[in-house]
Amino acid sequence: MVTPQGNPIQHRSGQAGFTLIELVVVVAIVAVLAVAATLSVNAVGGARVVEREARRFEALVSLACERAQVTGRDVGVHLGARSYAFSTFLPAGWRVESAGDLRTRELPRGFSLTARRDGIVLELVSELPDAPQLVCYASGELTPFALEIDAGAAVPRYAVRGAPDGVLEWQQQDDRS
Repeated sequence: MVTPQGNPIQHRSGQAGFTLIELVVVVAIVAVLAVAATLSVNAVGGARVVEREARRFEALVSLACERAQVTGRDVGVHLGARSYAFSTFLPAGWRVESAGDLRTRELPRGFSLTARRDGIVLELVSELPDAPQLVCYASGELTPFALEIDAGAAVPRYAVRGAPDGVLEWQQQDDRS
């Protein structure tokens, strides 16, 4: 056979391809790059998920407080170590919401809640308590609180704070103390 330039095609009589060492090196490099990409995506993605959960909690407490003012019935917030729920105060006691916007919420795996009320740390356990730890009053007032959502040392914590006048705010926590 001849190339378009008129030169004859030469066939290699030696072996073609890559050596086993070359293949192992390429596979190792690809594995290291995949691990680095996964770790960076998890750290960034984890931070976004924690922020989303903080924003969701703040929005739901705000909705609960609005509902308390509109209906004239106090709305409670029940906090667990990894979940939270809302309830309405009725003559028979607190009734936990089982459906709708104020249904029970479970945090993603590896996330946890810590909370303070009037500066005192609340003991949060896996089961939600029968009585709420926080209350949105029909008058527009709110039990003052500070709640932190944590997903481990690799991602920042977020805090949601409620003031007695019903004002809520969330923010990223800079320190890990």
